[in-house]
Amino acid sequence: MTTPTPQQATDLLAQIDSTQKQARSTDAWPLVILLIVISAAASIGLFAMAVIDDPTTQLVILGAAAAWMIPAFAVYLTSALSWSRRSTFLLVTWLPVTALAFIAGVVADSMTPGSWVTFAAAGVIWVASLVFALLGLRR
Repeated sequence: MTTPTPQQATDLLAQIDSTQKQARSTDAWPLVILLIVISAAASIGLFAMAVIDDPTTQLVILGAAAAWMIPAFAVYLTSALSWSRRSTFLLVTWLPVTALAFIAGVVADSMTPGSWVTFAAAGVIWVASLVFALLGLRR
């Protein structure tokens, strides 16, 4: 075994760094897809609650939107290669934002059907998902 020259060592370190960046970016995609699908389901469900007056139809559409969460988790759990502190931080910050907006939208719609707060909550969830997805992909 020979000792690498300084140039070879520098090239090797650059190659390792490039490979690590690519791996982290590849690992981020399942989480980003999960965030976007769950956020889309929640925001579509809220939007439907605000637009539709019939409680039974609201629940059917909310359930249909929630059904998209099952394949999102299935894809995530089968595709995620690793779990990092960054992924944990992303989920821990995204989840309360989404949950609070969803709860605010549901409460606002139950108090005054068709309230602008429900539309705003759906918009907050959608915008938050895009922001957190970009943060998840930033490496």
